[in-house]
Amino acid sequence: MKLIHTGDWHLGKIIYSRSMLDEQKSFISDFFIPLIELENPDAVIIAGDIFDRSIAPPEAIKLFDGFISYISGKGIPLLAITGNHDGRERITLGAELLKKSGIYIVTDLKDAFEPVSIGNLNFYLIPHIEPAQVREYFQNDEIRGFSDSYKAVTDKIYEDIDDSAVSIAVSHCFLNGCTISESEAPMYIGGSAQVSSELFDRFKLVLLGHLHSPQRAGDNGYYSGSPLKYSFDEQRQKKGVNIFELKNGEFERRFEPYSPIHDMRTISGEFNSLLGQAKLNPSEDYIHIHLKDEKPIFMPMQRLREYYPNALELSTELLPSPENVTAAPARRSFGEPADVFREFSSQICAQEATNEDLELFEKIVREALE
Repeated sequence: MKLIHTGDWHLGKIIYSRSMLDEQKSFISDFFIPLIELENPDAVIIAGDIFDRSIAPPEAIKLFDGFISYISGKGIPLLAITGNHDGRERITLGAELLKKSGIYIVTDLKDAFEPVSIGNLNFYLIPHIEPAQVREYFQNDEIRGFSDSYKAVTDKIYEDIDDSAVSIAVSHCFLNGCTISESEAPMYIGGSAQVSSELFDRFKLVLLGHLHSPQRAGDNGYYSGSPLKYSFDEQRQKKGVNIFELKNGEFERRFEPYSPIHDMRTISGEFNSLLGQAKLNPSEDYIHIHLKDEKPIFMPMQRLREYYPNALELSTELLPSPENVTAAPARRSFGEPADVFREFSSQICAQEATNEDLELFEKIVREALE
């Protein structure tokens, strides 16, 4: 038995006012579908966050619809759950009809307790859940946090689990001890959103979504991570999908890497050096620019975008970074007014300020101060 595990597609996502739809189309059409053709898996699993927001844009819906049509035509089962970004009321449209084509998209907690069986594999599809939702389902006011919620859900599954079959959980949650990324936008403080990996111990395999870094979780859990980089702190992460093969009663995992059409990276240095590099090697990658100049630069982003059209973010050592903004002074001096004027004359007027220019400028400054 062979499984392909992915998740956190976030179709329709926008970063820094840039739509990622072209990148996502390329992932599906140029990588994921050819991979399915090559591997011919027994099932494909999407572990939540298919879309980036509850009301997905039409282009994103069309993209996912095209993928569903493809995989149903291949006769390969698709097992998917909703994540915290998905609008489960909308995704559930036509769910019963899709099941007849081998497409299982679980959005409701009640459907988590009845496994989907493929061969000797029993899949328990657990969509993203909130404590209030679990509290209402079990009519138990003592269920408060995420750990309580997932314990109630897994305990109920274990009541009827068939230990003679190979049981696999698919879940969209934050297992403790794992690494998060900026693009996940955590909604909860501290460890309140974390769930103990031990709650899933009776499953042979746990296929996870929610965290964007591919990683292992506990003894039997794996995150595939997002297929694309959605924040600059993900720039060094390897992206791709998991492939599992059941051999002699054990799952063997390999990670199939994916290189997007545009990478995401940071470049750092003084402006003139970066501009020279950009002229020699222009790039359409998504770029964060960090300037190390000790003086202000006129319109650096606009000038670099001539060669880096997808430059998305700029930071400078002249201003405090978000991490140390509380420790840094509210303002940083750019030097004496005359020094700033010299730089203005050089960068904007393309000529050096004369002594006469400086004397006139200093006179105007004195009058303004008075």
